[in-house]
Amino acid sequence: MKVLFAMDLVGGRCVRLVRGDFTRMTVYSDDPPSMIDRMRSEGARDFHVIDLDGARIGSGVHRELIKTIREKVAGYLEVGGGIRTEEDIALYTGWGVNGVIVGTRALSDPVFFEGLSAFKNIVLGLDMYDGRLMVKGWKEAAPLDVEKALEEASRVGVMALLVTNIAHDGMLSGPDYDGIRKMQSLTPLPVVASGGVATVEDLKKLKEMGVWAAIVGKAFYEGKIGIEEAMNYAD
Repeated sequence: MKVLFAMDLVGGRCVRLVRGDFTRMTVYSDDPPSMIDRMRSEGARDFHVIDLDGARIGSGVHRELIKTIREKVAGYLEVGGGIRTEEDIALYTGWGVNGVIVGTRALSDPVFFEGLSAFKNIVLGLDMYDGRLMVKGWKEAAPLDVEKALEEASRVGVMALLVTNIAHDGMLSGPDYDGIRKMQSLTPLPVVASGGVATVEDLKKLKEMGVWAAIVGKAFYEGKIGIEEAMNYAD
């Protein structure tokens, strides 16, 4: 299992939101590249970076900052937020981003979804709330249901699924184990578990469940999980 340390970007700063709410934001660093250096010095290897401003407006805002982060990270890096065109995907791919996260447009535009077959590094974001797929920064329900989205994902050959239970995100309440198990039962595609990781026991359980990767965000920034102990569960 990969342990992905999360970094969310708003206004050039490293932040965390509660359930995607920009009015409930905590700033953890005004210098994200320096934070990356610190995390790497403590043993972090793989990262999950989201351009939250980009997700909100529908186009990349922190591209140059993400490029700088890519240059610092030797391990796996996945990036999302405002990636709505094939040109966006190609740009990040050209910078060596290992996983390019797409969600809103893929789940709303069948032609764009079909075009994802041209890339080998697509991570499809499936943001769940009350059993529904959500898009546009978690503000609207997607036109596709989960089963159809998974069918299309397998057909076009996405690399992995980023599965987030919005109700758990930023809450330190534990992952949505039942939701993750259900997703695993519906598809053979690798699952990235996002939302709610609060303790190393959560990481242990996710590893036992066979998820491909688990995201650690607020638990690290709030001192609930240390990088060294988290990396004990990384392959």
